[in-house]
Amino acid sequence: MQAGQTKNGIGMTLAACLWLGLFPLLHFGTYTRITLDKWILMLILSGATVLCFLADLIMRRVSRPRLLPLLLGAALLAWMLVSCLASPYDSGIWWIGASSRREGLATQLCYLGLFFLFSFARVRFRPVAASASVGVLAFLAIVLLQRAGQNPFGLYPAGRSYATNPEFQGPVGNVDMGTGCLLLLAGLLLPALRPARPVPGPESPSILSKLSALGQKSFFLLPLAGLLVSVWLVVTMDVQFGLLTLGVLAVAVLLRFLPAKARVPLLLLILVLVLLAVWYWPGTGGGIWELHEILHGRLQLSFGSNRIAVWLYTLSMVKAERPLLGGGSDTFALRFNDFITREKLEIPTRQGDLLLPSYFDTPHNEYLAQLANHGLPALILFILLIVSALFRRGKGPGAAASLPWRAAVLAYAAQASLSFSVCLVAPLFWAVLGLSISKK
Repeated sequence: MQAGQTKNGIGMTLAACLWLGLFPLLHFGTYTRITLDKWILMLILSGATVLCFLADLIMRRVSRPRLLPLLLGAALLAWMLVSCLASPYDSGIWWIGASSRREGLATQLCYLGLFFLFSFARVRFRPVAASASVGVLAFLAIVLLQRAGQNPFGLYPAGRSYATNPEFQGPVGNVDMGTGCLLLLAGLLLPALRPARPVPGPESPSILSKLSALGQKSFFLLPLAGLLVSVWLVVTMDVQFGLLTLGVLAVAVLLRFLPAKARVPLLLLILVLVLLAVWYWPGTGGGIWELHEILHGRLQLSFGSNRIAVWLYTLSMVKAERPLLGGGSDTFALRFNDFITREKLEIPTRQGDLLLPSYFDTPHNEYLAQLANHGLPALILFILLIVSALFRRGKGPGAAASLPWRAAVLAYAAQASLSFSVCLVAPLFWAVLGLSISKK
């Protein structure tokens, strides 16, 4: 039994390849139904993941996850159930969700289910990295066709194209969702920057062993290509939280090359230098200028494409209504718009003039969404779960094997502060979150 447990699971390795390499590309060819299509595909692929896990379980190729994050995930799921059962809304609302994104309890159960399944998985990284890399290259081909005026897979509605709607690119949806997917994959492929050391062989290796060694040395080129393509697409899609997340990943890579004692001082130094640069150089507009204005005490509700207004109003709503239990899964849309209408709050435009309340179905911040939908305990558990996955003690094989998964979790966690959970991308996060706590 012990010998069997040291082998990688074929089933869950296949499942990881499907999720990280194929799922972002899957589509039924109707852009107006893309979220529903992805939701259906997510359910189908989740069922396939269960079968893959059962196959590995029968062959005894499963792992034991780290206990603390597993308990935090279980506690988060339990609190979500409590929040929904105590919701003032009918079960039909919080079960599927009040928004068109279908982020209700049924979807949350799917997310957490993927987390638990992959946390017990033994996955071989190299096939997954190859699958993700090929998927990114296919993503690039689709984007280039779109930018050339084509409409592969019918991803644009009739009469629309990249020329008329450049905010929609790739097979994942709009550029915000596409960027979120690419950032997660970029984190996953970061180990390509450090090729694996060849396994020592006999003094007089055979031709076969020479070819094997060459394959080991050159394998990193495929993930490296996927990484570079991911970064290039994020930059050219011009999504500001994407550039912010790439900066976070770059700092994380830099810190890994330094002694442990020097990491915190250098991190603080980088933070101070960035703040000083923003303080004295406002740029010509966009997020840097907005941050410059905030540092100088000139906060405007219109900053962040109205995110500042939505965030402040969300905090006001939570403080006034159900701070511990929230309203239930995906009930933010109903609660928030009722709240701003009742309180006569105004949503600003980018030009600075105030309008009557507009419709918002998400706070564009995954952490605030947890707070509003499931309450303060859920937010704390969610943050602790991510932190426990990112940081683990020791420098053994287990820590090294979890590095790509933790880098992917870091990329998603950074962009989640300005984005939102949706089945187009979120299943990938919960899968890699599970893999990041699996013991190898």
